[in-house]
Order: sequence, then C-alpha cells, then structure tokens
Amino acid sequence: MATLEQELLADFADSGDEDVQDLENDFASGGEGEDEEMVDEEVEYREKDKDKDKKGPVDIQAARKLMSNLEPVLQRIEEVEDHMDVVEGESIEDSPEYQLLKETNDLSTHIDGEIASVHKFICDRYSIFFPNLEQLIRNPVSYAKSVLVIGSRPLDNIKQLTDELKGFLDTALVMVVEIEATRVQSRSLDEAELNLITSACNLLLDLNNAKAKLLAYIESRITTYAPNLVELVGSLTTANLIAASGGLSNLAKVPACNLAPVGSSKTSSGSLGLSNVGLGGLRHEGHLFRSPIIQNVRQDLRRQAIRILAAKTSLAARVDAHSPSDNSIGIELRNEVERRIDHLSKPPPNSGTRALPTPNELPSRKRGGRRARKAKEATAMTEIRKAQNRMTFGKEEKEVGYGDSTKGMGMIGATDTGRLRAQQIDPKTRAKLSKKNPGWGGDTTLGAASSLKGFGAGGTATSLRAQGLRTGGVGLGGGAGTNSIAFTPVQGLELVDPKAREEMNRKRKADEDRWFKGGSFTQLNGSSSKVDAGGFKVPALPPKK
Repeated sequence: MATLEQELLADFADSGDEDVQDLENDFASGGEGEDEEMVDEEVEYREKDKDKDKKGPVDIQAARKLMSNLEPVLQRIEEVEDHMDVVEGESIEDSPEYQLLKETNDLSTHIDGEIASVHKFICDRYSIFFPNLEQLIRNPVSYAKSVLVIGSRPLDNIKQLTDELKGFLDTALVMVVEIEATRVQSRSLDEAELNLITSACNLLLDLNNAKAKLLAYIESRITTYAPNLVELVGSLTTANLIAASGGLSNLAKVPACNLAPVGSSKTSSGSLGLSNVGLGGLRHEGHLFRSPIIQNVRQDLRRQAIRILAAKTSLAARVDAHSPSDNSIGIELRNEVERRIDHLSKPPPNSGTRALPTPNELPSRKRGGRRARKAKEATAMTEIRKAQNRMTFGKEEKEVGYGDSTKGMGMIGATDTGRLRAQQIDPKTRAKLSKKNPGWGGDTTLGAASSLKGFGAGGTATSLRAQGLRTGGVGLGGGAGTNSIAFTPVQGLELVDPKAREEMNRKRKADEDRWFKGGSFTQLNGSSSKVDAGGFKVPALPPKK
C-alpha cells in the first residue's frame, strides 16, 4: 500500500508532464495570436498619445478644460450685463440671474488654483532659458507677460526691451531683471518649446481676465440679492458664503457658531500651520476671516471679532432671505459690529498715579512687662561682644579654638582700649546676684556681680603644692586664698572653691585621726619595733638559724 507522500509525488509528476506538453504545443504554434494582440495594443497607445499631444500637456489640461467651461458663462454674462431679468413675485433663488450668479461664483473659486498650476508649468519650462526669473517676479500674471515679451531673444540685448517691461513692472524690478540677465548661463529654446510656453502664458492671461469679469459681475449682482450681507461683509465674502452653503436660504439656516468655519480648509492657514499659533488663536480661517472688516482688526482681537461678526452675519442672511428690500439693516449691523470692535480695541482706562499714603510718624505700640524686658536682655549687645567686635590698630588679635573653628577675641582683655573715660555700666542691664550668693569672684573694678571681667588683674604669685598649681587671687579686691585655680593632671583647668576645699580637708583629717591616730602594728615575737624619722615602723630582721 502506497503512503501519502508517495501519492503526492506521483500526482505532481503527472501534472508536470501535462504542463510540459502544453508548453511544447505553444512553441510549435509560434504564438502568432499573442503577437497580433500586442501590436494592436501598441497602436491604440500611440493614438492615445497623439490625442494627448493635441489637447496639450497633462499639467495644463485641467486649466484648458476650465477655460472651455468659462467661455459660455462669459458669453451669458455679456448678454445680461446691462439689464436684469427679475420677475416680480418670483423667488430670488428661482430666477435665472441668481442661478447664473451661483455658477459664476463656483467657477471663480477654481480659477486661482488653475492659475497657480499653469504658472508652475511655465516656470519649469522657461527656467532652462532664464533661470531664477520666477524668484524675481513673484506675480504669476506679471511673470507670464515678461515671458511673452522676452521670449527666446538674446539676454545680452535685454536692455532693448526695457520700455516694454516697464509697462507692467516697476523700474527697480526691471533693473534687477536686466542685471540678472547679463550674468546667467542659459540654453536656447527650440521652436516647439517656445510655442508650448507661449500658449501656456496666453492661457494664464485668459484665466486672469475671465476671473476679473466674473468678480465684476458678482459684485454688481450680489448687491441686488443680498444687500444687507454685502453692506456687512462685502460682495466677495457674501458670494463665497452663498456658494459654500448652497444658496441664500441655506445660509440663513446656518447658526452663527457654524459660520466661522465655512470656507476653511487644511491649507488655508499656510504651509507652516500657524492658524492655531499666535495672538489670535484661531482654529478656522474661513470666508469671514478674509472679509475686509476682520482683516483691519488687530491680530489679538480677531477671534472675538469673528464671533461678533458671525452673529450679525446670520441675522443679515435671514433678513435677505425673507425680505431683501434695502440695506438699512445691514448698515445698522455694521455700525454695531464696528462699535463693539472699537470698544475691544480701546486701551484700559488710566486711573492716574496713586499718591503714597501719609507716613505715620507716631511711635509704634510696643509690648511691655517683665517678660518682654527679659526677652530683650537675652538678645542685647553685651560689653564683651562689643569688645570682641573691635580691634586695636596695628596689633594682632588673639584667637581661640583650633583649626578652622577659630574665633577672634578682638579687644577682650586689652588694657589700652583707647577710651578717655571709664567704661560705664548700665545698672538696668547689669547682671545681678542675690545677697545670699554673692559669687565666687568678689568685687571688681567693673562691678561686684562679675569677677570674669577682672580676671588676670589681681595678684600673680603662685605656689606649687601637692594639690597642683594655684593662683593667689582672681579679683582685684580679694586677698590671697580667697579664690584659687587648681591645675590637676586629670581634669585640667579647674576652678576650686576655697571653702569647699577646707571642708574636705577637715573631713579627711578627722577620718585619719579616728582610724589611724592610736593604732600600731603588732609584732609576733614580742620584740619592740623600730620607728624611722617619718614615723613608720621598721620591720625586724629575721631570726638567726
């Protein structure tokens, strides 16, 4: 029994034999039918190319088609230009004049785009002969006229064409074109290229003339059908709003909040997308944004101005849709809009320079009492701090501390303070001690309450005793032994109270007399012990063997 893999391989081999056989039969027949079909397709493709060549290049085909659509409209405009066919009692939107107006407005909105495409076509072709001319002449109409005047003539003799160029260009711009023509390197145009460029320039000028005729017709007729809207936002903006909304009745149904975006597009604010950036913060730049009344408003007020104008535009459209008698309502609405915009543009009222308040020279009320006085005394400047803040001229001040944490002592302890009078102590701020505790320093020349101020001014005699180094007296008025400073190896500098030291010595002597005064050492052998000069017993010699 064959496996699944073997059956698949067999099927593949059978199908391969049939395909090979079909290919052999095709090659044997020579493929005459396919060759004939290919030849027919090539002939049809060449015929289509010939038709395209007759119609013109692809870039300007849309412009030629638009011009062909404009010709019958322009002919109808010439017929009804001098008179208007409006039947009384007939609706405005049903009249043929109004239908022609809508069609004219629709075509006028497409002319600008086609003029831009034809201008680009001319620039791409003519830049071979005169490079950078489109950078000098920005206006498409002026550029097309310049190309027709210059043509393929030598650029070295362009000064001969100065009079013709000055007919539509400024004198300064003509001089710039002449200077640029003398230094560029160009390639001559053949007759076919020149004819193509000339026909494109004529097409651009025809489109521009047709646009001028359409706008003139719109401005002359729109006043009859929407007088209040024309008075408020202008004839061109009115025509654009009516065409964008599909008629005057439809425009009257649009709420005011939706009128601002009418006519806006993604590319209406430029290639940089600056519609949402800046002082105005506008989200939509529609037909109302391009109206003359908004363009004359300051940039930071346009957002509010569009809201005001949209509300009045909606009212004017409703009035024109129902009873377009005259433009009196449009005048009132425009005056109201201008009044509100002027109110927004006004600077804020100047309240004048405010005078400073009258200074209050009365002394401020201060807290009194014992607690307040104590708080002031705690932070008051003492005499020692004042002395620390002063320095003697020409002498190095003493410092205390170690390393970086040193502090200058200033004139603390200096004998020559430079004062002519004795230092006066304020008894109010002077530190006081009770009568029971007069202090250990005694009275000094600076005051009885502080003995530190007279430190070092007393006696200088010292004596070395068993208790350590001791000074005779600290204060000026005290005698020797009144106060002492003991230097001990364990505690360092220590201030000792003489009374406490005498009391301690007395207790130590009493303890010694109590325990050691009548005592003696007992000898085992009963022999008398000898006593040395210091009072210590001398042990006896060991017994002889």
